[in-house]
Amino acid sequence: MKPRYLLLFTFLILACSNRNTPRAVSEDFIYNYYQHADQMAALQLSHGLAAEKLEDEIERVSEVRVPGQQFDEIPKIEYEPIGREEEATHVLFNYKLTIEVRGATTHTRNVVIQTEQIDGRWKVVNFDEY
Repeated sequence: MKPRYLLLFTFLILACSNRNTPRAVSEDFIYNYYQHADQMAALQLSHGLAAEKLEDEIERVSEVRVPGQQFDEIPKIEYEPIGREEEATHVLFNYKLTIEVRGATTHTRNVVIQTEQIDGRWKVVNFDEY
């Protein structure tokens, strides 16, 4: 199989996969908010307190950042799941973020993301760092 067909097949599989799961929504949130600093994309995955936090942040940075603006240089951020608590109506995820700034300084942070099913869709309803 030619590489371009393999790539197309891979994208097709990913596009058809079910992203309406607690874990997928949580990881999509990390991808958008932490790895790409895209609060607007993270907001689409959010509800309640998480949405309020993101809306406040978007408003605070609006004077210095155009919506959808990409950064030339952002830290390299990797995440690792370190825990999960599950109940009937919500799932709480714990992640360890490793943040590398300019290939020299490395920081770690723990992130807690709470997801909940709302109107048949899983959403991030709260997130916090420590």
